[in-house]
Amino acid sequence: MTEIRIGGRSVPLSYSTYELIAIQREIGCTGFELKDKVFGIRQENEDDPKSIRLDVINDPDRMERLGKLIAILGNAGLEEQGKEPNLTEKWVLRNMKPALILGYAVAVMAEISNGNIMESKEEEDDKPKDVVLEAEQAKKQPGS
Repeated sequence: MTEIRIGGRSVPLSYSTYELIAIQREIGCTGFELKDKVFGIRQENEDDPKSIRLDVINDPDRMERLGKLIAILGNAGLEEQGKEPNLTEKWVLRNMKPALILGYAVAVMAEISNGNIMESKEEEDDKPKDVVLEAEQAKKQPGS
């Protein structure tokens, strides 16, 4: 779980399908559309993967959506910790430091990525394993 600090408060972020539904309803976009609708991700040079830029700071609509996204994920994290999920979009936006907007955006993107990666990893771990096949493969490897 990723944590950010806003308004003197530690806000844990949590992302699951439940939050994805809230994002779709309240922000009006799918998880895949967040890169444009909230973060404004663009690549300045197609040949250079390091030329990716976030354009959230230059767009008031994106900043507003980021505040809403933080409230959604933050309330989920608070609830998971047994705390009152009392974040509002207005409180988040009032307490976000303008100089830290990109940092908040990166933290939110990291939590969403972690949520998606964890889901994929858990699904892989939950698949039934063929013990006989694994034993045969182990025998074929040198040093076994």
